[in-house]
Amino acid sequence: MKLDAPRGAESRSDSTFAVVKGLSNGSCYSFRTAGGDYLRHRNFVLRAERNDGSTLFSQDATFCVARSSYSDAVMFQSVNYPDRMLRHQNFGLRLDPYGYNTTNRQDFMFRLVGGLG
Repeated sequence: MKLDAPRGAESRSDSTFAVVKGLSNGSCYSFRTAGGDYLRHRNFVLRAERNDGSTLFSQDATFCVARSSYSDAVMFQSVNYPDRMLRHQNFGLRLDPYGYNTTNRQDFMFRLVGGLG
């Protein structure tokens, strides 16, 4: 998923995700768009897609909170690839391995804030 700078109300709404109960694990989270699509990974790249009701989709679209080294931030761990975390890089979102020797650790950190929409 490529994130561009929001321009106008529709673009701002498209750039905002509702954090909802995880589709495959109720103690984790999924991210829903204003149009009702969910962020899910395919080949470790995040994209917004319609929920097809499959187990794979539910797992691809569910992320559990993991502790972060920053007190005001969290990391999101993939349910079906627990060695991978959500990462923002070059205005895109993807799943990448995270380890103690990981450079650019801030790419894996997220703060939940009010939406743009």
